[in-house]
Amino acid sequence: MQRNQITRRSFLKGLATVGVGAAGAQILAACAPPAAPAGGAAQAPSTTESSAAPAATDVSLRVQVPPDFQREMPIIFGKRYQDDTGVEVVIEEVIYGEIETKTQTGYISNTLPDLLYGHHRWLFINFLKGIYMEIDEMLAADPPSDWDDIYPSVITGNQLDGKNFSIPGVVHPGGNIAVMYNKDMLAAKGLPEPQDGWTMNDWEELARAAADPATGVFGLGFDGMNSFHYYSNTSRSFGAPDSTESWVMNADGTALTYNTDLHRELAAWYVKLMDDKVAPRKADAIDGGLFVAGLGATQASIVGNVSWSLAQIDGRFELDAALLPVGPQGRQGTCYSGNMHMISSKTAHPEEAWDLMKLYSSGEAGVSMVLDGNLQPNGHKSAWIDAKVNEVNRMFGVTDRLLTAGIEPFPMPRNTRFTEANDVFRNEIDLIWEGEVTFDAHAPVIEERVNAVLAQDRPT
Repeated sequence: MQRNQITRRSFLKGLATVGVGAAGAQILAACAPPAAPAGGAAQAPSTTESSAAPAATDVSLRVQVPPDFQREMPIIFGKRYQDDTGVEVVIEEVIYGEIETKTQTGYISNTLPDLLYGHHRWLFINFLKGIYMEIDEMLAADPPSDWDDIYPSVITGNQLDGKNFSIPGVVHPGGNIAVMYNKDMLAAKGLPEPQDGWTMNDWEELARAAADPATGVFGLGFDGMNSFHYYSNTSRSFGAPDSTESWVMNADGTALTYNTDLHRELAAWYVKLMDDKVAPRKADAIDGGLFVAGLGATQASIVGNVSWSLAQIDGRFELDAALLPVGPQGRQGTCYSGNMHMISSKTAHPEEAWDLMKLYSSGEAGVSMVLDGNLQPNGHKSAWIDAKVNEVNRMFGVTDRLLTAGIEPFPMPRNTRFTEANDVFRNEIDLIWEGEVTFDAHAPVIEERVNAVLAQDRPT
C-alpha cells in the first residue's frame, strides 16, 4: 500500500483547516476547499510521488477526536491523508469528558471508530479490556520514519507490561510544571523575578511578599493539587533526587504511600499558605481564573497554558514563566501525563489506520498542534524545539531539557483502576486542603480507602 513521506517544506506550505459540521461528524471529501493559511497554498501538496490525485477507495476511516483545539490537527492531517490515498477520513467529535465512557460502550456495541483518542487516566484499563490494538508488530515491520525523534521516557510511559498500543499525542511533562508570573505586579512591589534553578523556599518568599489579602491578591496558585498526577508533579520536587519517597504511589502501583513524613511536610506547607491567604482555596476561585484576572502573582500550570494565558490576558499585563521550583534537596518534580492515538481492535482496516496514526503522531503534526491547535506538542523533540513553536511559547524549549533527561512516569495503579482510585483521592485530600480535617487525622483514612481500590484485581 502507499506509504506517505511528508516533508517539512510541504507541511509549512500546505496546512489547511476544514470545519466540522454541527452533527459532530464530517466526511472530509464532501467539504469545500479550505481557506489557505497566510502565505500558504490553497491546497496541501501531495505527499505521494505522483501529482495525480489517487482514485477513491471503498475504505473509510472514522476518527475519534475531542472538539475545539484538539480537533484541528486531526482535520488538517486527515484531509492530507485522504487527498493522497483516496481513503475517506471521517472526523467524529466526542466531548472530552465523555470519551472514556463512550469508548467503552462503543466497544461493547461494535460502534467504535477506527482511530481512538485517550488519556493516561483510561488508557491502560481500556487496553486490558481489549479495546485497543497492540502495535508492536507494526512498529517492528513498518515504524514511523521519525520514531527515534520521540523522547524515550514518553514511549516507555505509554507502555503496559512492555507492550505498545498507542502513539503519543499531547505530552505533559507535569501538571504544575510551568510557574507563570505577573511581571508587572512583581516590578511594582520591587520583587525579583523567578530564576532558573529557584527553590520552593524562593517561591514561598516571593509569594508571601506579593500577596495582598486586603485586595484579594494571592501570591501563588496551582492548577491542581488533588489529582494523582497533578499532586505528584509537586510532591516529586521533595526528597532526595535519587529517591522515590515523594511519589504518592509505590513504583509498582500496588499501594498508596501518602501517610508519610514527606507528605505531612508538604501538607503543612500548603495548608499554611492557604490559611495565610497566600494561596487560594475553592471559595476564592473566580470564573476564568485568578491569575489571568490579575489577582495572582504566580500560578503553576501545564506548560501549554502559558500561551493560553497570554491570549486571555491580551496585553493587560506582562507575563513570563519559569519551571516548577526544585525542592529543598534539589529535586525537580516531573510527572508524565498526556493524550494518545490508538487503533480500535475491531477495525476492518488496520493497515490504513496505522498509516493515518503514524501521520497524526509525526513531528510535523506536533508542530501543527501548537501552531494550529494552540495545544502542546506531541512526543517529538523536534516539535518541542521548533523555532516557530517557541515563538508561540518559549517554555516549550525550556521544558525540552526535562523531557530529554527523562520525565517520571504517570502514577498508574498496577490494576489500572486509576479513575476509581483517583476519585477517592481527590475527594479525600480536598478535605485536608479545605481545612476540614488535619493531615494526621485523615492521611491514614486516605491510604485505607485508596488502597481498597488498588487491592482489586485487574479488569478483563
